Amino acid sequence: MAKRGWRGPSHFDDRPDSYGDDLSLPLGARVLREAMTRLRELAGRPRDGGVEELLDALERLRVIEQEIKAERALLIAELLATGGTWQKAADACKVQKQTLHKAFKDKVTSILGICKDTSPEKVLRVMDLLHPQTVVLLIRKGHVDVQPAIVNGRRERVLRRNLKAITAEQRVVRSHAGGSLRSGGDVRKVPLPRRPTI
Repeated sequence: MAKRGWRGPSHFDDRPDSYGDDLSLPLGARVLREAMTRLRELAGRPRDGGVEELLDALERLRVIEQEIKAERALLIAELLATGGTWQKAADACKVQKQTLHKAFKDKVTSILGICKDTSPEKVLRVMDLLHPQTVVLLIRKGHVDVQPAIVNGRRERVLRRNLKAITAEQRVVRSHAGGSLRSGGDVRKVPLPRRPTI
């Protein structure tokens, strides 16, 4: 990639585990770069260099940030349900309690409410709250059915697993495990490169 005017370390350096001059990246940065590389390969975007590639990297970083926020909300909800406090969560995140509470209160409250329910589809409800795009893909694949229902006097959509479709796809994947057919449409399983231990 051409670096017109940029002489610093780059996300696209030939050695993605280093800042150059044999200075190793921190483990967190290496994990992040591997995740961003995997997202690039899953999306099938071509590497064309220059500004477009940098913009693509920023977009992939935004997706990772969304997933981090979703995972943080789920972890905080579980922490609170198992006796932890907002203050302990804030200390672990190295932020003020008020800041964390303001950013995550609504999602955490929703997650706690869903998880107290006895519905067998509560995992789908949590997934719909935290990862709505994934639920849309599952609906398109036929793995999840959307059914209208009256809940507390209000019309809402209810998500149900389509076990027939899920089982059928699992059989296809198992029967073609050694072949080129994979589940997930355009999504390819991309092995992450192993990093040497330091």
